[in-house]
Amino acid sequence: MAPVRPVLAHCTDQTVASFEPVRSPSVGHGRASTLHSLERAIYSTLAYRDIFQFPLTASEIHRYLHGRTASQDEVAVRIATGLLRRNYLDSDGLYFALRGRGDLFPIRHARTKMSAQQRPTALRMARFLANLPNVRMVALTGSLAAGNFSAGADIDFLLLTDAGTMWRTRALCRVFALANKNFGNGLFCPNMFLSAAQGKLNRQSLYDAQELCQMIPLYGLAQYEAVRRMNAWTNIHLPNAEGAPENTDACVPFAPGLKRLAEGVLDSPLGRSIESFEARRKIHRFNNTGRLKGAWTRSTLESHSLWDDMRLRIEAAWKVRMEAIAER
Repeated sequence: MAPVRPVLAHCTDQTVASFEPVRSPSVGHGRASTLHSLERAIYSTLAYRDIFQFPLTASEIHRYLHGRTASQDEVAVRIATGLLRRNYLDSDGLYFALRGRGDLFPIRHARTKMSAQQRPTALRMARFLANLPNVRMVALTGSLAAGNFSAGADIDFLLLTDAGTMWRTRALCRVFALANKNFGNGLFCPNMFLSAAQGKLNRQSLYDAQELCQMIPLYGLAQYEAVRRMNAWTNIHLPNAEGAPENTDACVPFAPGLKRLAEGVLDSPLGRSIESFEARRKIHRFNNTGRLKGAWTRSTLESHSLWDDMRLRIEAAWKVRMEAIAER
């Protein structure tokens, strides 16, 4: 498969994120600078998810551990004993959160239940997407992939398309999303598109690493693995998050013959004209907005399921939370 080029999103997950500073945990007589490097990584991992009101299990802390490798046993010891556990963490026996954030535990339990209820709907949507011409991978992203689905959230997807078909596929998905909003449940949101054309994600932030590492492949497992290899830089931020969080290549096209027929029809001067027209139209529009203004070209390497201003707000909120263990 050709290298993967990310392009653009058109809708965003609505799960509530809190950008307000949280109360700094009480550190007693211990100094924050005495935290072990693994403890600091654990705190950082929980601080990031705190923005989304999302406490983590021990296994989730291990998978999404920030910036260093560690075994599950090493993580388990650090969250069970020591300065970090005494002064910085709360737990209900299953989930862990920052000190003073115990109110998030019932929220997590409720959202886990809501996420399970929405998975059948997500699978039906993914199977529909897998039938679209030139779609080679469908992955579940956003809050539902994380298990943090809440009232008002969307069911978000990332799609990988054949080279030279991404913009028209995006336009087709936009039509279906609009129809779902007006006549359906309003949850359908394919919000990130990759083209099998060139390159990898140009923006290599913690936020983007989280998005890639928590997505769940529902169709096109081999293509998913290729996407992850092309973006191996995520190991800098989340070195334990190898492979898919769930190996669930669960959806296959229900009309593969019709899909191949549509691809044959679109592999024509008419289909290429539609692609070119839609690319020019949307690139012109995006380059005249206040978000990533001027960044869009036919060979752009920028694309995000949430816009850049959202990434900046999330990372700023995370840094505020990290001040509680800053070196003194």
